[in-house]
Amino acid sequence: MRKFRSTSVFNDRGFTLLEILIAITLLAFITIGVVSITQNAADTMDRTTEINKNNLQVETALSRFEWDFSQIYSPLYFSTPLNINTPDPYGATNDANMDGMDDSTGQPVKAAAALSPALQEYYQRLSQRFEQNEHFSGISKEGLPIPRFYSPDKNLFEFFTSSNRRKIENTRQSHFAWVRYTLGDPLPKRDEDNENEKSIPQGLRTFVRYFSADNPYDSKRLDSENDNIKAAVLLENVESLEFQFWDAKTRKWETNLKTIQGGENSLRGVKITLAWYDSTGNKRTVSRIYRNHWPMEVPVDTPTTPTPGGIPPGGKVNGDTPNRPSGTN
Repeated sequence: MRKFRSTSVFNDRGFTLLEILIAITLLAFITIGVVSITQNAADTMDRTTEINKNNLQVETALSRFEWDFSQIYSPLYFSTPLNINTPDPYGATNDANMDGMDDSTGQPVKAAAALSPALQEYYQRLSQRFEQNEHFSGISKEGLPIPRFYSPDKNLFEFFTSSNRRKIENTRQSHFAWVRYTLGDPLPKRDEDNENEKSIPQGLRTFVRYFSADNPYDSKRLDSENDNIKAAVLLENVESLEFQFWDAKTRKWETNLKTIQGGENSLRGVKITLAWYDSTGNKRTVSRIYRNHWPMEVPVDTPTTPTPGGIPPGGKVNGDTPNRPSGTN
């Protein structure tokens, strides 16, 4: 018969209560650490996602403005206003390369003839039509209407652009369009806005883009109440919006287009300053400078009467570039 040994019973009895409690405590600390790390990672991801969402909203809004303004249009970027009293710039010369010599005969070009009475009447009627137009101020020497850019207040800017690319098939729509950027009424509050609405001030507005390409030669300014004028809210919770325009002569930023010589018909640059509250309740401010795609050369009228030597003033000599007016960039 096997002899009972007390030592074997002692060795086979398992863990004590104290050992189990220590193990549970260690496991709890490890679990808390893992949960804390996971929660921090999730919070960081949420904050990063929210920041990226806010950045995307403002960048999308400013990119929309950049696309429109980069293609702002006016014939004065490449021509000059019509002056009926000047000679006909098209009917008297045959000098395509502007060397002062007739391309067909090789002789010096003759002075341009005055406009015929019929052509004078045509240009006069065309000019009067657009001079009475709120959107246009006259015509160029090619007969193209000259748009009148509009900024009665520092937070409103309306201009003529050739940026329209979203044409619908079988619709009467031009790639020219009038666009207006301004402040609009705030949007109705949504349920998900309740958490952050306490940290966002009341009375904030929206950054809105109005767009019309159906009739770009309409004589009236854009009417925000018109159902045919498309409106898109680009950014919410906007506190302030300011447009400034570059004066190439004084080399300063101006808030009034009328203080810039020719500013209502041709612009070289615009600065937009925007202050808004993001979805986390933080106030943010951004300032950007934009310029159009047109060259910086300022067009001027050049006489068609040749100077001695057969070279018109401002013309080309052996492929040289035309003379530039003093003070231009």
